Amino acid sequence: MGVAKEQKTRGRLLQVAMALFAERGFEKTTMAAISEQAEANIAAVNYHFGDKQALYLAALRAAFAQANASFPVVLAEEGVSPEQRLRHYIAALISQIFSAADAGYLCRMLAKEFAEPTFAIDMIFSELISQNQAQMWNIVSSILGPKVPEQQVHLAMVSVVAQFQFYNFTRLIREMGATPELCLPNPETIAEHIYQFSLAGLMGMLEANKQ
Repeated sequence: MGVAKEQKTRGRLLQVAMALFAERGFEKTTMAAISEQAEANIAAVNYHFGDKQALYLAALRAAFAQANASFPVVLAEEGVSPEQRLRHYIAALISQIFSAADAGYLCRMLAKEFAEPTFAIDMIFSELISQNQAQMWNIVSSILGPKVPEQQVHLAMVSVVAQFQFYNFTRLIREMGATPELCLPNPETIAEHIYQFSLAGLMGMLEANKQ
């Protein structure tokens, strides 16, 4: 019973931490606020995570796992084309970005992190973003084929990613209350537009390299 209770407390602390870090960022989130909302004491936070920095890293990893559990960027089916994988990847990331539920914690935390970088920025790139980046590289290089120079593959990958990350990094502007208020299409429409636009660009690059 004691172990189960401890695990429940740890899970509650982690869930509250993700929500608050996503809403306020690292600096403006206090251990006191986390412990209060989780109905625990600060000693429990220290016991389970050590300190605020360790809790933040755990929250980032948990948020990454939640986002990819709800909207996985990798298609599980075998035999799908690179184009289908690209469409799925973009749709998954857009879904994560616009999710108002737990699946959106990671993107909101990253938007705050990139606006005000913390000690965690190296871990974010080396451990979290690198996983998605590897998937995108595989997709784009599969579409472009072996004859397209590696530098062009990299530029193409960055161009695709920049389109959907725009909607995450402009989140802070939207939350500040832009005037006039930004009216965006629904996430499905945005994802399909990015896919069609990106695919046309990739096909153009492929054609140019044949000449």
